[in-house]
Amino acid sequence: TEELQGMRERINHLRKTLSTELTSKTERDFSFIGEQQGMFSFLGITESQVKELKEKYSIYMVDSSRINIAGINNSNINYFIDSVKAVLRK
Repeated sequence: TEELQGMRERINHLRKTLSTELTSKTERDFSFIGEQQGMFSFLGITESQVKELKEKYSIYMVDSSRINIAGINNSNINYFIDSVKAVLRK
C-alpha cells in the first residue's frame, strides 16, 4: 500500500542520514547503518556507552546498542547524533 511505501521510504532516508551524519561527526564508520534494512540497527557501542546515553541524555536502547530507527525523526536526529558523538569521545 501507499502508506507502507511511505514508511519504508522514511526509514531508508533516516538510515542514510543517520549513517552519513554519524560517520561525519564522529569520524567513525557507521556506513553499515545505511546499508541495512528494517526498523532496527546496532550502533556497535559498549554497554557503558549505552548506559551513559541513558543516564545523561535520556536515550534508551538495549545493552547491545540495538536502536529503533523508526524512533528517530527530524526533530530528534541531531540531538541523537550529538549525544552519541559526546559518548564516543570518552
